[in-house]
Amino acid sequence: MNARILQEAAVRYFLEVVNTGSISDAASRLHVVPSAISRQIGRLESELDVTLFERCSRGMVPSKAGAVLAAYARRSLLDAEQVSAEIEALRRDAAFTIRIACTEGFVADFLPQAMADFRRHEPRVQFELSVDSAAGVTQRVRQADADIGFTFSLGPSADIEAVYSMPSPVLAVVGSAHPLASAERVSFRELLAYPLAIPAANSTLRKLIDIYCSREGVACKSVLMSETLEALLRFTAASDAITFCGELVIRTRLAEGKLIALPVPELNVSDRSIEVQTLARRQIPPLMRGFLDLICDALPPLGALVQK
Repeated sequence: MNARILQEAAVRYFLEVVNTGSISDAASRLHVVPSAISRQIGRLESELDVTLFERCSRGMVPSKAGAVLAAYARRSLLDAEQVSAEIEALRRDAAFTIRIACTEGFVADFLPQAMADFRRHEPRVQFELSVDSAAGVTQRVRQADADIGFTFSLGPSADIEAVYSMPSPVLAVVGSAHPLASAERVSFRELLAYPLAIPAANSTLRKLIDIYCSREGVACKSVLMSETLEALLRFTAASDAITFCGELVIRTRLAEGKLIALPVPELNVSDRSIEVQTLARRQIPPLMRGFLDLICDALPPLGALVQK
């Protein structure tokens, strides 16, 4: 095998097909004709003597060999960008960009504060922040569209390194004037006697709520369902509704007494974890490592604010 082929445009074309799942979409994004993409992938498969894609109803899906090559290509792309950024940073006052993807709960309070704290010590750093679903955050990190992902995970993900992980059980949350606000113990079934404000079906939180309902053999009926967590929290604070979320999302409001976390035994056991994610086996630039260290110091401990 000629190893130089792994440094050529063919790998860039290949990676775009992996990201888009389509030769035509990859060609459109790269501003080349589809036949050029096909030729380059053919060259790679011939040189490496493997099949890189499986064609199915979902489009072009990487084979096992294709997945290995995609992981290599993404790390190589990030390493090249890192070298460029570090050389640029040698210039006086040169900016260094950290691209972050996160789920909505992290933007309410935690991440903006962490970014502001870091910039007080490292004013050269600028941030790009994208909000996505939990799966979308992980995908952005895997595809090298984000340097760091902040998300809630239900288990390990391929090509992802969790630089921080901590269990994040689901909390039942009510406003300070709710009839259950002072309860010492509430069962999950008791919650269902009140209006529920629940997240949309694509969130890890909703999946866990549905699991709890299935275990109890009950239906989960809501008076408000929203993809926007802030709307759920504000609605709950202003009504007799109950919503669900993780502690990190509402730390400030719990401390201020604006919201109350209920002790619900059935919700204490959860496979959901807070994760700070990077692409596996990539080299982390010093400034990015500094931000990760600040984040990991700021996240623990969880749980202190929900004690009665």
